[in-house]
Amino acid sequence: MLYIGPHVSISKDIGLAPERAAENGAGAFAIFTKNQKIWEAKPLSPQSAGFFKSNLEKHGYDGARVLAHAGYLINPASPDPELRRKSLRLLSEEITRCNLLGLDKINIHPGAYIEGDRKDGILRAASFFDEVLEDNNFTISIENTSASGTNLGGALEELLEIIVAARNRDRIGVTLDTAHLYGYGYDVRNKASATLERAAALFGGEKILGMHLNDSKAALASRKDRHESIGRGQIGAEAFLEIAASPFAQDKPLILETPDETLWPQEIRLLTSARS
Repeated sequence: MLYIGPHVSISKDIGLAPERAAENGAGAFAIFTKNQKIWEAKPLSPQSAGFFKSNLEKHGYDGARVLAHAGYLINPASPDPELRRKSLRLLSEEITRCNLLGLDKINIHPGAYIEGDRKDGILRAASFFDEVLEDNNFTISIENTSASGTNLGGALEELLEIIVAARNRDRIGVTLDTAHLYGYGYDVRNKASATLERAAALFGGEKILGMHLNDSKAALASRKDRHESIGRGQIGAEAFLEIAASPFAQDKPLILETPDETLWPQEIRLLTSARS
């Protein structure tokens, strides 16, 4: 089955998120568990968590079709001890929120190493995820990036290095973002299936826990992360239809982070047609 949907707002109440997804005809959706731009947030109330779960059931979703996204302040690869401490605390809090909401995984960027060698950043990220997973029985999904600056995770092999270096690698998977793949240099415009097959060969198909389906305003190998609506960017609609038809896209959340939310229903219908 194809489960496609947008990253929806949690404004006013996180419990409204399933309803917002359903209004777009979504089969899956993504959320932040809190404001992604701040360190501190009030604990999730039992009322909001209960409202979310009842709305999830009401609209025919389950937790496996929701891909939570960790906040952008978290930096798993940071060499700064204070930032690492704050990042560990925040990710653990977000996992607690996921557990209260009935969600089974959280998507996160691998972080920026800032100084020194990339290898040091890879080892710090692996250690970071191990430390979080020692205290939390949960699944982390690391997202590939366009690798601007000192950000890790442009090369798929680099994500694999992080996973292999972690003791708790059995609870770490990957989220593939098409705009990030393209921005880094994977030509999903012309080689969509080949790129997915390469990822599946590296990680194992079961390790691909979800995808972000975003067209790209930025050019191939530009190292820029600029999302565009499906079919309106450099990648083009045909590549996304090819991805949606792939066996590696089945039975996992496929999330639109495209900028024009008025187009979400149209994008969902287009991509769903790949399996009709």
